[in-house]
Amino acid sequence: MSARRRLSLLAPFLLSAVVLTGCSAPAEPAPSPSEVPAEAGQSAEGGTSGEAPTAGLPNISDCDQVAAVVGDLVEGIPFDPEYSSVQSDAIGCVWATPADGVDALTDIQRFSVDITEGSDDIPDPDEAAQYGMDMYFTDPRLDALGGVGLWLDADSAAVGGGTGSVLVPGVEIVVSDSRWGQEGRLDKDRLVTIALALLDL
Repeated sequence: MSARRRLSLLAPFLLSAVVLTGCSAPAEPAPSPSEVPAEAGQSAEGGTSGEAPTAGLPNISDCDQVAAVVGDLVEGIPFDPEYSSVQSDAIGCVWATPADGVDALTDIQRFSVDITEGSDDIPDPDEAAQYGMDMYFTDPRLDALGGVGLWLDADSAAVGGGTGSVLVPGVEIVVSDSRWGQEGRLDKDRLVTIALALLDL
């Protein structure tokens, strides 16, 4: 898959994160950012940028554990069990305002966490940027795990929020925050903090 094709696939994902603020259905998960062409995911020495051992999915049995990690980010937003599930190879937890709970646009809020098995090949942000993919970022806390972050800013005049991913060998964590008529509460720093806390479970 070409880098330009990969970038084009991310656009619908960002749009879905915004549009679904008013719906109860979960946003489509982002295509794995590790689909960057092999040359973009390799280091200058020819190896991949993620040299850490492959991690397994966190030991999570229900979304209450996820709620305890994300804390005030889901405060006041009802848990949506219909679109949440915890399985051996995928964990998805959604908090969203139900249609009958919307009296004003600012009532429309949605927050989700998706944890899935990921690739062992982690993209290199600098090399990915050469392909027009400048949404990757580094963090010292992720460097230690051979991982990277990915951030899509969804802030607009109508909707505040953003969607981010943390990629470590073997695991991908996607966190999405969207609030109609309000500022989003998720940022890159908190994304990494949440992801690391989830990985420690």
